[in-house]
Amino acid sequence: MSITTFDGLKASIANWLNRNDLTAEILDFIELAENRMSHEVRLPTIERSAVVTVDTGGATSIPADFLEAKYAFFNGTPLERISTTMLYSQPAKSGTPTAFARVGSKLQFYPTPTITATDVLTITYYYQVDALSDANSTNPLLSTAPELYLYAALVEAANFLNSDGQRWENGYQNAFSRAMSHARYAEFSGATPLVSTGY
Repeated sequence: MSITTFDGLKASIANWLNRNDLTAEILDFIELAENRMSHEVRLPTIERSAVVTVDTGGATSIPADFLEAKYAFFNGTPLERISTTMLYSQPAKSGTPTAFARVGSKLQFYPTPTITATDVLTITYYYQVDALSDANSTNPLLSTAPELYLYAALVEAANFLNSDGQRWENGYQNAFSRAMSHARYAEFSGATPLVSTGY
């Protein structure tokens, strides 16, 4: 069975479970799998970039589909990501931003940016893919790593059926490790290695 669409995924889950009486429940398994993956999976295929504007306090609201910030740039220069505690420990200051932190539902920049018409502030972030449904038969995550969808859903099925889901969990963990390893390799492939001097 091809796991490239919502219908294909549902059919594969039923096939792997060897059950034909869980049609309604399989929808729950997929939804729970998507909730899990939204907390854990960070792949290049679920990245987006957006030009943002800041309010007078130097903050911008995070996008509605935001999961996690990856980078921020001011006029192409990368900004350092710092903790909220570190952000609040800085003295009040305006100027060219050098750092950012997530504060609640906003990204806060430091120093408070003084932006002209030619300045561009952008963020790159991981986004929540659209849930699978009859109206949305696929998404970038299913296209990239259908095995994650399958194994995560089978884990939820095992919980529902009160059966041992360890083999499904092992399958998920192996698929997750491969996907994240590939993502890390793709991120730095071709980069010039840096060797620490030890000093």
